[in-house]
Amino acid sequence: MDAINAFLLPWWNLPPSAPPALVLLARLASDSLPWVAGAAIAALALAGGPWRTAARHMLLAMALAWLLARGLQAAWPMPRPAALGLGTQWAPHGSSSTWPSMHATVAAALGAAALLTAPRRWLALAALGLAAAVAWSRVALGLHFPLDVFAGIGVGALSAFALAPRPRAAAPAALPPWFPGAPLAAATVPTAIPRSTPMTGTSLEVSVLIPAKDEADNIGPLVAEIAAALNPHIGFEVVLVDDGSRDATGEVFLEQCRRSGVRGQLLRHAHSCGQSTALLTAARHANGRFLVTIDGDGQNDPADIPALIAEARRLLSGGPDFCVAGHRRHRQDTRWKKLQSRIANAVRRCVLDDGVPDTGCGLKLIPRQTWLSLPYFDHMHRFLPALVQRIGGRVSVVPVNHRPRRAGISKYTAWNRLWVGLVDMVGVRWLMRRSQRPTLSDKQTVGEPAP
Repeated sequence: MDAINAFLLPWWNLPPSAPPALVLLARLASDSLPWVAGAAIAALALAGGPWRTAARHMLLAMALAWLLARGLQAAWPMPRPAALGLGTQWAPHGSSSTWPSMHATVAAALGAAALLTAPRRWLALAALGLAAAVAWSRVALGLHFPLDVFAGIGVGALSAFALAPRPRAAAPAALPPWFPGAPLAAATVPTAIPRSTPMTGTSLEVSVLIPAKDEADNIGPLVAEIAAALNPHIGFEVVLVDDGSRDATGEVFLEQCRRSGVRGQLLRHAHSCGQSTALLTAARHANGRFLVTIDGDGQNDPADIPALIAEARRLLSGGPDFCVAGHRRHRQDTRWKKLQSRIANAVRRCVLDDGVPDTGCGLKLIPRQTWLSLPYFDHMHRFLPALVQRIGGRVSVVPVNHRPRRAGISKYTAWNRLWVGLVDMVGVRWLMRRSQRPTLSDKQTVGEPAP
């Protein structure tokens, strides 16, 4: 451990020649940001509702992390860099034990708790940014070794996860209770049903799920293309989850369903909860045997849906659990986005070994019962093939078309994809390693069932 610290410290600790502005920034992060965090938590507690729930979780996680860190410091006292004559110390500090860093521990507990329970994504990102700044500042100022900070991050994150609200039994249409506040603001709204596609019995084969936020300019043409691709040979419905749009996405959807004679369901979240939660809401309200996911920006081509359905019918003979994943052939995105995806897909394939070349493609098909048996977590839509494989299902890849976005802007950036992607990928890998697939060697039945 000493060798690792000695190697990392010069790269992280600010040298004597460091710009004064950078030193000032580090001192502000170390000394002032904890007070900012305290004021923010107080404001959240006063706001009430899911904000108060998040504030309570943050405080409890920080308290537990503080106690654990104090115990570790007492059990394994270790000197600070200055006591060993290492690095440059830019701020005065006592000679108390350095492992783990108390600042990093409490800040990490705050960030992880916000990630788990914050009702808005910007709050979680702000808390994570604050935690990262505090952790960086402690080594930059020469007050801690790098491994002190890493240990603190681990203790803080574990404290937040240990105290995270646990799922409780909920009504089938309810969102997971540990995802705070995602009530539906409007009930299911079916539109006119065309005579050529009777929606009774098993004729409803497919539910097309569309998560959308501020896609009013794209959703109308998309619904029309879905109708053209599936009518009249496939019984289907379209389920749109309006994830907190500020435009007329829902109204445009309903109007286009009426024009195209499509059975539609409109479900509105009271506020934006993210793509995975929107898809979960849609899956729980869907009526079709197969669930087809498609992005609301119009870049996926609905003309490819019949190919996914044909592959699903072929896979049915081998068992009920499977996933048909689209693979975008000629991707119509910027070079920067393509590069991000190539790197992310390569890392994901290396870690998860799911055999899917393009997990970011929004066009996928999964049987409804399979979907509802998967573990839910935010951003799970990125890992659907791996999650299906985890329960013993099969994955098939179908080449699909890809088109430029008609209107609007993407809701994803390199920053928000990177953080959650790395964390979730590690979690999925853990789930896959912990899963077991029992194989029956024998089955015997005795007696008759009770009348």
